[in-house]
Amino acid sequence: MKNNDEVFKKFQDSIEGMKGHLHILESSVPVEKQMEYFNFSENVKKDKTVKPIPIEDQIELLNTQDSTLEEKKYYMVMLAGSADVTAYRALESYAKNPEPDLSDWAAMSLMEARIALEAELSDEKQIFISTGLGGKDDKLRFFSLFKSNDLKPFSDYQKELIQREFPFYMEKHGGIIEELEVEENYVTLVFLIDFSMNIKQSLDEAIIECNQYGDFINNSFLITNVKVYNKEEIQLELEKKSE
Repeated sequence: MKNNDEVFKKFQDSIEGMKGHLHILESSVPVEKQMEYFNFSENVKKDKTVKPIPIEDQIELLNTQDSTLEEKKYYMVMLAGSADVTAYRALESYAKNPEPDLSDWAAMSLMEARIALEAELSDEKQIFISTGLGGKDDKLRFFSLFKSNDLKPFSDYQKELIQREFPFYMEKHGGIIEELEVEENYVTLVFLIDFSMNIKQSLDEAIIECNQYGDFINNSFLITNVKVYNKEEIQLELEKKSE
């Protein structure tokens, strides 16, 4: 998502138009991993040749060191789709201390299990909202990048303004800042905010307030809910914006 009113409006309208119980994936799982999970889960469900395994046996095989990582992926998907309370509790327990290479898979399977279980117990439609950065409760997580005008270094006073005004306006709109980094000539922000709020407005107001004291932050900024940019990606973005 870029700094574009129409993009934000479509994004919010699409979510607000959904009727049902919304589930937000809290963990930050790369989009590629999510797609891998969904495709794997769909293929498992379509495979009618697989001999059913009792849930108790699946749980035991998931937690044994003798199972390979690929086998554990399979058991997690099977448990997630079972709509069984025992299976859900087993996935919940496993997700607290998974193998390092399976932490994303554990988060996805636990979310699928929760949705399947609630769908079984409730007539309400269950809706899964997933982004690369995840979220918490009813808030989605975003990463945003702001640059100084002409990529000039921020003064100490300007850095203080940024550190004061961005949290103020984010909180004003019901957001929560998780990370705020003020570098020499750019700012990165990781925050949670309710998807029904005007996300762009909260950031615009912070920029406007800061710029009353010197017009030092560029009005054009990047915002995404896909991933947090690393140093190299930030540098490429700054160079692109400064052309």
